[in-house]
This record gives sequence, C-alpha cells and structure tokens, in this order.
Amino acid sequence: MIGKYCKKYECLQLILHIVKQAFKGCPFAVYPTGKVVSLLKKDFIVLSICLVIIISSVYFFQQNQIAKESITYFPIDPSVSFPTAVTKLELGKKRYDEYSIEWETKSIVNKKAYLRQNMGLLYANGRLINTMGAWKQNTMELTEHKTVVERDSRLFQAVAFHYAEIHDENDRIFSSQKLSSNHLYVINSKFDQTPLGFSTPRTGEERQWKNTLDEETEDVIEYQLNAAVKHYSISLEEYPIRIFLTELAAYNDKPIPGFTQTQTANIIGQLTEGLYKNYFLGITKEDGTITKAVGSTVPVILFGKDHLLVVFTTGDNQPVILRQQISTSK
Repeated sequence: MIGKYCKKYECLQLILHIVKQAFKGCPFAVYPTGKVVSLLKKDFIVLSICLVIIISSVYFFQQNQIAKESITYFPIDPSVSFPTAVTKLELGKKRYDEYSIEWETKSIVNKKAYLRQNMGLLYANGRLINTMGAWKQNTMELTEHKTVVERDSRLFQAVAFHYAEIHDENDRIFSSQKLSSNHLYVINSKFDQTPLGFSTPRTGEERQWKNTLDEETEDVIEYQLNAAVKHYSISLEEYPIRIFLTELAAYNDKPIPGFTQTQTANIIGQLTEGLYKNYFLGITKEDGTITKAVGSTVPVILFGKDHLLVVFTTGDNQPVILRQQISTSK
C-alpha cells in the first residue's frame, strides 16, 4: 500500500529516542540492592513532565498514521449526508507580476463522524499545481484554506473529496462522501493594471479568453491521454464513457451513464480510496519509483463494462493507468 510513511519500527525507534532524551534530566537512580532513591516533590514534577512528553509523542505518531491512511471505502451509510460541501476559488491580491488565488474547501456532515477528511486537488491549465489534505476526528465540520501564487493567465479547476468515517453503536464501520468543485479564469496581462478573474464570461473579451484557456487545457489532457493509451495498447473504443476528474462532482446526485445511483456512489467511494493511496500520497511509476502528484495531468476516468481506468501522466510525462473493478450489485 502506497503511503505508509511511518512504519512501526521507525516509530518505535523515534519514540525510544524521545524517551532517552526526556529522561536525561529526570533525577532518579537505583541502588545495587534494587531500591529506588526517594524522590523529592520537585522530582515528581519533572518526572511527570517527562511522562507527558512520552505519551504525547506516542499519541502524535498514532494520529499521524491514522491521518495518512484514513480514506478507506466502507459500505455507505444512507443516513449520513453533507448539508454543506463547497469549494471556493477567488482572485486575491496582485503584487508586481504575480497574483494570488484564495482556495478554500468546507464540508459539514449531519452527524458527528469518527473521522473527517478532505482531499483537495487544484489544477491549472490541465496540470496539478497544489493539494490540500485536512483531517479531524469526532467532528462534523472540516474547513481548509490555502493561498496559491501564480503569474500567467490560467484556467484554475479545483475538486475536493469530502469523506466521513462513521462508527455505529455496534462498532460497525460505514463511510460517506461527497464531491465539490469550482473553476476560475484569471487573465494576467502586462498591459492591464490588475488581473481579471471570472467564472462565467460576461463580455466578448472574456468569452474569447475562456475559449482560449479551455482549448489549451483540453489539448494538454487529450494529448497526454492519447499518449498513455497508446503506450499501454488500450483501445478507447472499448471505453465509451469518459469523465475528467474535475467533472466528477456532477455525479453526486445523478448516475454515471450506464450505472445506477447506488453503483455510482460505490464507484466514487472506491475511486476516492484509490486516488488517495495511489495518486494523492504519491504515484508509483513503471520503474517502481514514487513521484509526487504535483505536475501530473488531470486524470481521465474511462468506463468499461465491469471496470474503469484512471489515466494520466506524471509531471515528467510518464504514462500511468490505474484499474478499478466495478461491482455489479445494484
């Protein structure tokens, strides 16, 4: 499984190191007879502090391990819903030839979840430029914000996977998820004093810029898609349904063509787990090396009869295809 950054042995070694450092200043000793020297009142205080450090360290590493591997597909709980699940993109300040994008995700579930997690992906002109991955336990709401600085004219597309892990009174585990997305066109011309930002064009100039950036983005994705399927000798005719990852949020409340709404929810849930472990945390290339997702193209999801393919290329244009089996249950 990709993403096991903190193996048990490594954690143990680090904790033992912390223990050693913590007890360097703890004033206690043992006589040859085995009797412990009586501690003064202040010594108890110092020892207590040392124990707090040890316990906190163990807790930190346990929680860190949970966070890094927490998006796991479980049967979907139909009683859990997301009254709020939004992604926002806003044009920020301009400084010299740069401008900032304010990127925010927010989601709220209708009941307290054992674990809440967000996986946010931000693309510019068809390539991933930044990610977000907040997590929190025993909560309903989860919000995350980032400021991203850019220079050139871009089409920004953001998609967020909002995830909740639910434990019921019988210790059964369920999950629920919802997607949100947004886009923003930013035109930064050296001839204008301030950059222009819009989601929907209102003037002829904005429509022209929209068409230009749309074409540039689609050309990047389509070119890399064709290169990847050619590399793996895959026929696109066998996959009549094609969805860009940045468009997947449209299927929160409507079925993917050829599938039921229940199947669609299961597909998205399993896809979220797969993308988190094999894309968000790092991409395994053909030679076995792992590279960061930043720089990769927007994944294209190809749907076959009983499976789907997730197709993209890495930042150095290495083709990658992930396969996921589709359950036939209705």
